[in-house]
Amino acid sequence: MALKMKTTRSKTQRGMSLLELVIAMFVLTVGIGGCAVVIPIAIGRNFANRQQGNSTVMAQMVLEKIMSVPAATATTLTITDCAPSAHNVNTGGSGGAGSGSSLLASGGVDFSQAQVANYSMNYTTCGTNGRQTVYDVRWNIQTPSSFVKLVTVSVKFKSSTGNAAMFSAPVTISSMAGQGS
Repeated sequence: MALKMKTTRSKTQRGMSLLELVIAMFVLTVGIGGCAVVIPIAIGRNFANRQQGNSTVMAQMVLEKIMSVPAATATTLTITDCAPSAHNVNTGGSGGAGSGSSLLASGGVDFSQAQVANYSMNYTTCGTNGRQTVYDVRWNIQTPSSFVKLVTVSVKFKSSTGNAAMFSAPVTISSMAGQGS
């Protein structure tokens, strides 16, 4: 005697219809498309953040070099980049208004003005595979007295394509140092 298994199918158990499948594919496509839009934005912000970090390090380096010279002493230091180019760095300022690059009301350097000799440089950094990046470095030195020196250094990524503004804003660092009598 052969046993036969009887299968019953409930009316609530159905497969996925073609319409449901199309809707699910549309929702998945919209989700993946949304993620694809965010990826280039994230890459661009990552580049801008790297340039700002490099600008900050460069501004700190120039500021420390200038601040290493006493306020009463005006001398010219030399900084060499990886190009290799030697850049003169004037460490003294005239009394009151200051010497060097023009300042904005906000305290940063005005990059719309022309560079001032010995108070600015185009500093080149070298990366892997021969890549080079150029930064516009400018500073202003104010010496209200022979014992006090206020130094403002601003650094901006300089692009050869002219679209540097979309990548990063200038970084500005200021420091004041005094020496006792």
